[in-house]
Amino acid sequence: MRDARRSPRGGLPAPADLLVGREGELAAVSAMLASPRARLVTLTGPPGIGKTRLAVECASAYAERSGCAAVFVDLAAVRDHALVLVELAQAVGVEPRSGADLTDQLAAALGSQERLVVLDNFEHLLAAAPDVGRVLAACPRLRVLATSRERLRLSAEQEFPVPPLAMPGPADVVDLGSLAANPSVALLLDRARRTSPDFGLTSANAPLLASACVRLEGLPLAIELAAARLKVLTPGELVLRLGRQMELLAGSTRDVRPRQRALRSAIAWSYDLLDPAERAMFRRLSVFAGGWTLADAASVCAVDSDDMLAVAASLLDKSLIRRLPGDEETAEFSMLESLREYAAEQLAAGAEAEETRARHAAHYAGLAAQFEASIGLPEERSWVVRAGRHHADLRAALEYCLSEGQDARALSLAAGLGWYLYTRGDLGHGQALVDAVLVTEHEDEDATAGGRAGVLLVAGILAWATGEAGRAQDLLLQALERTEGRGDLRRAAIACAFLGHVARAGGEWDTSADWHQRAEAGFRAGGNTQGVAWARHDLGLLARDHGDLSRAAELLRASLRDFRELDYPWALAWSAWGLGTTLSGQGLLAEARPLLAEALRIYTQVNDPRGVAQCLDALAYIASEEAHYETAARLIGGGAALRLRVAARPPDTEQARNSAVERTLARALGPEDADRLIHAGWTMPVQQATDLALAVASDAAPADPDRADPVPLTPRERQVAALVASGRTNRQIGRVLGISEKTAEVHLHHVMSKLDVRSRAEVAAWAVTRHT
Repeated sequence: MRDARRSPRGGLPAPADLLVGREGELAAVSAMLASPRARLVTLTGPPGIGKTRLAVECASAYAERSGCAAVFVDLAAVRDHALVLVELAQAVGVEPRSGADLTDQLAAALGSQERLVVLDNFEHLLAAAPDVGRVLAACPRLRVLATSRERLRLSAEQEFPVPPLAMPGPADVVDLGSLAANPSVALLLDRARRTSPDFGLTSANAPLLASACVRLEGLPLAIELAAARLKVLTPGELVLRLGRQMELLAGSTRDVRPRQRALRSAIAWSYDLLDPAERAMFRRLSVFAGGWTLADAASVCAVDSDDMLAVAASLLDKSLIRRLPGDEETAEFSMLESLREYAAEQLAAGAEAEETRARHAAHYAGLAAQFEASIGLPEERSWVVRAGRHHADLRAALEYCLSEGQDARALSLAAGLGWYLYTRGDLGHGQALVDAVLVTEHEDEDATAGGRAGVLLVAGILAWATGEAGRAQDLLLQALERTEGRGDLRRAAIACAFLGHVARAGGEWDTSADWHQRAEAGFRAGGNTQGVAWARHDLGLLARDHGDLSRAAELLRASLRDFRELDYPWALAWSAWGLGTTLSGQGLLAEARPLLAEALRIYTQVNDPRGVAQCLDALAYIASEEAHYETAARLIGGGAALRLRVAARPPDTEQARNSAVERTLARALGPEDADRLIHAGWTMPVQQATDLALAVASDAAPADPDRADPVPLTPRERQVAALVASGRTNRQIGRVLGISEKTAEVHLHHVMSKLDVRSRAEVAAWAVTRHT
């Protein structure tokens, strides 16, 4: 024992290992214990969170700092709540006397002595909490540090919920020093070296170890048990086996409590303490793959809202569910994956599993239908956020409906998920998902007609976004025929809008305009202000791609204004990007930069990698126009890598602009250096590419090494030269660029002077061979 004044039956257990990654929690609890008002501090948290280990460290630090005696009372084996005070008394050296009041005995024995008592594992003895309260009142210099999966509910109590260890993020993986310092990874490495002293962090195993810590949700017991497996498994094999944590995470260390040798045993201890209603709810909640609200749980678990509130509050107090941070309007909850897996095992062992999964599928099919019905309407923006929160459960419900032949629900879920993945730029996964549902034979066509129209519509949109124009047109025309036949103005207008995009991509300008105008009329007929804003945006992109940049800027400014008023960030990002590319096409780079920066920030915030990619491309163009060629090359590579990841093929007009930038880079840098830098952009982390693009947007791009500029023209003069090469007159050039004919003539004079040529034909020849 560290302190000779401690009772032989008390003292603190000597830890067998270092406390890793808990510096913040140690400081916080130590500060609580140092407060004169903190007579009772309770560390709460789920099984395996590390309450006992933290309590021992905090007690040791407090004892050494204050000079008081600290004792440890393990209540795990105590079954009678009346024995808690007996255990406490014996720990501080007081032997209970028959017939005497134990509280009075403790008060007389302790007197003015300062003591700290650790009461470990209090959760199954909560009936003894009032006894602890009376002892605290009788012993003014006694402090209690308790660990429990549920607070003691005493007025003197201060609760400290012990959080999981911080987990590594994507940025940590690329920096081994940062990754090694992450608390979860540091614990994994420390414990792995117990049995494998040479085990180390390398660039090869870094992503795998980081993934393991994230899969284990920063739960210390789970990480320690997983680390022990690294003696026989490679990091890759460990990650693959983490799908069944209960089986993998069973330890064999003999000098720890049996229920801490396996994660299942630790959780079973908590489960056994629940009453029947709490156990039933705990089991049923395992069907949720992600977060859930009280309303979700009441629907899926088949209980009324009042009962749901009461049981959820109890499970939360017992640390078996957790409230998710962030949403101030509606409380959301979830389970740690280890708890969910155990609860799922208990659900599968009973008779209620099938009906619970069926209610879960029905609930989320209903949410998916509501989400799909909001597309194109002002309600869309809030439903997209909600669909994102419930994405995992929507996928689980779809898998269940497909396996059970519930066609109508599967169609609703596929349409909702397809739209969500489209808005988040995850086009490849979205297309695969809706295609899997489309190929399913539906026995009752009448019952599934509306749902099939919704899936055909989103399937056509995803086909367009991935560059399959012919298939997109076929699907969209089928969707249009079905929706018009049902009088569905909303879906019909959306189908027309995307048929316009398909025509635009094929250079069919008049056809595209007809479709977009038809879409706008449909939106107006339905009183759909958001749809009208989208129609302006679509017509603006059409004008941009057709070369009428002045008209494009006018339409895109109008749609940008509309989306600001509607407060729809994702739609706003589309118009800001469209207007930014239009202005940069006019040579108005200073005006384009803030718009592209705004679009890029929004796309990043909503996690739309396709949007991020198109902003990287647009800012690569600006960087190349300003002779920041190395930056431009990296951004071109970063955009291409993102597009490949989500199967987002750029439209021909955008691809043509990117190809022009690549040709400029090859001339300015040389083909080999240009390819090398583009490849560097391919392998650059997304955040790094985004930061570089934002530097371009703020006119702070890194300067290239000094080199002769092979293109001695300003961005505006380059545009004039390119338009001359396309055969346009000075008047037409002025109309495209939004300048007067006289100004276009002046720019052309400067071009000819700088290039030392004497005719428009020579300017055109230079533009074709050197610039476009």
